[in-house]
Amino acid sequence: MITNWDDAYANGDHIRGAAEFPGMWAKLAAAFRDEMAASNRAELDIGYGNAARERYDLFLPEGETRGLAVFVHGGYWKAFDRSVWSHLAAGPLAHGFAVAMPGYTLCPDNRISGIAREIADAVSFAAGEVAGPIRLTGHSAGGQLVTRMISGEPLLPDAVLARIEGVTSISGVH
Repeated sequence: MITNWDDAYANGDHIRGAAEFPGMWAKLAAAFRDEMAASNRAELDIGYGNAARERYDLFLPEGETRGLAVFVHGGYWKAFDRSVWSHLAAGPLAHGFAVAMPGYTLCPDNRISGIAREIADAVSFAAGEVAGPIRLTGHSAGGQLVTRMISGEPLLPDAVLARIEGVTSISGVH
């Protein structure tokens, strides 16, 4: 039985060297973005709304695109941004999927319901740029957000919702 909820969600407190991981991820992500940009396979900082963080990066596979994968970052709705995770696009790209990585306005400047609407806007916008099936994935808060795209009151247009082939929540905070 959990008695200390703060401790239960403080994963880094229980991992040796955890404080070094975000910096390492950011370096890997920056190198990946540079490599993709150099090969003309990255469209960076695309606006999908009016808020400063309503931007996404789109990475394109070599050859024909099989569809769209969207990765939504976590951070308990209050930390990180899309730039820390770019290198995670490598897997779907290797399988022919274009990868959109949206940012969103963090709490407390936005409510979770507002973040969900921003993600729906990002998915819809990216879906207009890339044909084919859509696969959604996210970790932590991002896992909750991608699950929200297919549950509850619909946030996505019917045409976009119909294209969603799968949703994967990685350690989603539900």
